Amino acid sequence: MASKTYDVALCRQLMAEISAAGREVPLRPTRYENGDRLELPLRGLWPDRSAMATFRIEKFIGGGFAGQVYRCVLEALESSAEGPIEGLEVGAIYGVKILIPPVPFAKRFRDRVYALAFQVPFSAQVIESACRAGVLWQKVIRRAAALEFGDEACVADVYAWFFDEGQQAFGEVREWVEGRMWRLEADTQLGKRRSWKTADPASCGSPEFIAKRQFMWRFVRLLHRMGAGELARQYEWGTLKSQPNLLKRSGHDDDPAAGLCAFDFRAGLALLPFLPMSPADIGLILRGLSRGVLVQFDRGDMECFRSFIAGHREHFAGMEGMLEALESSERDYRRSMPDISRQGLTLLTDGALRADVRAGLVTGYLRADLVDETYASRLSQGGSRFIGFYLLGAIPVVGRFLRCCIGNSDYRCHLKRFWSEPDYRRASWAAGLRYRLIGWLRCGRASSTRVRTLLIHPWLFWLQAFTLRLLPAGLHRIIAEPRTLWESLSASWGFMRSFFRDAAFRETWLGEQVAAGYKDGMLSEVERDRIMQHVKDPFIVKYLRSLGVHFATLPVTQVVSVIVATVVLVWRFRQGDTAGAAWLCFLGVLGFFQITPISPGSICRGVYVVALMIRERNYRDYLVAAPLSFVKYLGYLAFPFQMITTYPELARFMGSRWAMDAVRIVPVFGEHGALLEHAVFDLFFNVPRVIGGWFGRHARLALNLWMLAGVAIYDALTRHCNLDIKSTTNLLIAVVVLCILPRVLFYPVLKRR
Repeated sequence: MASKTYDVALCRQLMAEISAAGREVPLRPTRYENGDRLELPLRGLWPDRSAMATFRIEKFIGGGFAGQVYRCVLEALESSAEGPIEGLEVGAIYGVKILIPPVPFAKRFRDRVYALAFQVPFSAQVIESACRAGVLWQKVIRRAAALEFGDEACVADVYAWFFDEGQQAFGEVREWVEGRMWRLEADTQLGKRRSWKTADPASCGSPEFIAKRQFMWRFVRLLHRMGAGELARQYEWGTLKSQPNLLKRSGHDDDPAAGLCAFDFRAGLALLPFLPMSPADIGLILRGLSRGVLVQFDRGDMECFRSFIAGHREHFAGMEGMLEALESSERDYRRSMPDISRQGLTLLTDGALRADVRAGLVTGYLRADLVDETYASRLSQGGSRFIGFYLLGAIPVVGRFLRCCIGNSDYRCHLKRFWSEPDYRRASWAAGLRYRLIGWLRCGRASSTRVRTLLIHPWLFWLQAFTLRLLPAGLHRIIAEPRTLWESLSASWGFMRSFFRDAAFRETWLGEQVAAGYKDGMLSEVERDRIMQHVKDPFIVKYLRSLGVHFATLPVTQVVSVIVATVVLVWRFRQGDTAGAAWLCFLGVLGFFQITPISPGSICRGVYVVALMIRERNYRDYLVAAPLSFVKYLGYLAFPFQMITTYPELARFMGSRWAMDAVRIVPVFGEHGALLEHAVFDLFFNVPRVIGGWFGRHARLALNLWMLAGVAIYDALTRHCNLDIKSTTNLLIAVVVLCILPRVLFYPVLKRR
């Protein structure tokens, strides 16, 4: 999301026009742009001091269900008379997290799940005590981490919290951690990972993998011991998506276990017993049910917490005020929501609890623009008015509309003016159009040129809004802007032509890839320099040229599959099949081409490599690349496998880039740094190397068994199947080519010195 390029200036222009429209009910920004300035009223953790700060956004990092993250520079800081907030310095870089998702769909989904769990709006976004409890927990966990790991720096620091009026959401200011995710390591000792708890990372083939898993395991145990068991879900290995929450600080490449830093303690989605979000969630749900806990999110076990603090009182000396503030905030947070799964019948018997819950709900309504200050004060009095307003939220689709009509005078004024004043109606429509187009521009549904066209012809926007908007953003844009597809194809053709013909272009491309890998932390400075020293080596030149052929064959399988599927579709129609059966055959053919291990594209790649091998009369340098080039997907890594011993850094890097690109199509779990990325790298890079290593040591035995298996299959088929002479001959040829020739020809070449 954060990597998409779009016209930022146009977004700012549209937002300015929205602000100038004079709507009675403001359209709030879903997120901010690079270069924007944030004026934020900060509150320190402890002592509780206030300050006014101006942050300039350097980069929008991205966001998920928990909120949106920015890399910011603190440009100005005006402290109160109480004193400065510890840790803040003008000119320094900080991470600013606003606890509202940048994507409207993510916000709606998060809020629905949270409402099912706790019957309130998302508390950390709208309730002061919830936001404050979160940052205080992180601060205390940071101190506790020194007990386990010997250094507080293994948990990112947090300095302040705030309420952003622009988005009506709380947020936090925390340490900006310069670091990277784990490196995808070439490893032929995968079996050692089974004893990861006791293994020495330095003695394993994947030291960073082992070190990170050990750290997260120890960290989760620490969080459980100190009563923050539900927060530990952020670092449970089995969730498959917790690994990016642990960075490796820059400057610690020499030691795989050094510099690891946990930085994210904000859960995004509540864990419901019927809605596990990952494999590990199933175990967490069962353990929770065994304790009588139906819903899990971020609740602390305060009895366990007090016991932990009492056992390490000297270590927490000087934090007494902060610990009291944490307990107070945690108590206020829990009493601000119904949470019927835990509080149950207590709500009926405890009037003070009902008053606290009512106050929390009313605050949430106010900050969600459902009510104004006047109506909020009426709801705070309770009674039938509050009960009726609360129950309106259960009505789907129109529940929010009815609440706004009843509780928000600005919204009622907006409706009145909308239907009675043509000028206001046009201005309001125009503002809504611009607001939606900003979202289209950011997600890539529309180019800046088409956005301007849609502004001139609004009817085109509404036509697409109810039709093409239902499609994925990329497909929407191709249909609405066919020129985009042509430009993309032209650019791809130009790239492949230059890549295949121009050696300097290939070297430049490789240099850019290596530079990007170094920037992303995939390569160290030494590895980067070593790769660039060998750019002109003959084998690297040959690899880059072959990579051009691989690029050119990328669309071959898809084109052939569509052609064959279309032929089958027409043939089935001519055979009198129903439309459903014919289209099922069409989809079946497409699916077959996607799962078959050898495809038209891989055959083209394999033929090219074999031809290159024959032309150069060089067999040993292609013994790995030649057979692998015929295998779909794995064929893209044929040359990296071939050069693993001579150029290990480049081989690992190219395999890593391929794995990262391959997993991006998987939502949530395909995130950079998550376990799936490492699993794909292992499956397509490390596992074949392990198999290849075994084959290298037992090549003769493996090829003998393969040959005997082929002969046995031939004998069984000819004995038990009534084959004619033509079928028998074809089967014999297949067995000879696939099973006998590898033993007769391949093995002698493999063993040749």
